[in-house]
Amino acid sequence: METIDLCKQMKDLWSPPVGKVALITVPDMPYLVIEGVGNPSTSGAFQEAIQALYSAAYTMKFRAKFAGVAEWKVTPLEALWWNTSGRDLSDADFAATTPGEMAWKALLMQPTVVTGDMLEQAKAEAVRKKKDVPALAQVRLETWAEGLCAQTMYVGPYEGERATIDMIRTWMAANGYRVRGRHHELYLSDPNRTAPEKLRTILRLPVEKVGE
Repeated sequence: METIDLCKQMKDLWSPPVGKVALITVPDMPYLVIEGVGNPSTSGAFQEAIQALYSAAYTMKFRAKFAGVAEWKVTPLEALWWNTSGRDLSDADFAATTPGEMAWKALLMQPTVVTGDMLEQAKAEAVRKKKDVPALAQVRLETWAEGLCAQTMYVGPYEGERATIDMIRTWMAANGYRVRGRHHELYLSDPNRTAPEKLRTILRLPVEKVGE
């Protein structure tokens, strides 16, 4: 059984250049998702969401492999960021956001073989095994078409992203694009095992041509 590796199959989505902006199109794909509010540095909700997503993802992956349905690699964590007033993380005034106003949607891209029934069975198995995963019930499967996006690779601590976000927006203005969706981050490094200055994060913004 061939292993599905979405990061390799969709290399343009997962390997943008450092210091340059790439224009890509993200196709319709299923995602495991969970939403919440709160600063990820001070609130436990975001960490509980990550735990729930990976618990569901790995349980589903191993069940599918054991049943001979398919085998795949679990993709890196992704998240959309905005605030409860509607401002996007990439907006200049987002810096004024208080911790309680931060809103997020954590995601894990899934292969197209994954179904809602597979997810529910995996969640039920996790419960039967009495795993302590408080947010597991909130995980859902959602098909999302992000479409045309501008993105780049950022290397460094999360709090230092502003200059790179500004670079993407400068490129957009120079090339006739505008933002049409929420700020998107894809985390290629584990912050628990990687020095802040070496963290690799894809910064992505959904875009559209001005006037279209």
